[in-house]
Amino acid sequence: MYKLWQILDPRGILLLIAVFQVAIGLLIHILLLSTVDLNWWEDGRPSPLKAAAAYERSQAGLPY
Repeated sequence: MYKLWQILDPRGILLLIAVFQVAIGLLIHILLLSTVDLNWWEDGRPSPLKAAAAYERSQAGLPY
C-alpha cells in the first residue's frame, strides 16, 4: 500500500474525494427536491405561527 502512495499524491487524492462527496451530496439533494413526495421545501405544511408557538412555550413554563 505504501508504494501506491509513493506513486499518487495523497493531498490530491484527498481533495478529489472531498470534491466528489460534495458533488454527490448536492446531486442527491437536488434529486430529492425535484420529486413531489420528498420535497421538504414545498410539502404543503404551514410553518407554525409565532403566537401559537409562544402560547405553547408559556404553557410549558418556558420563557419567551
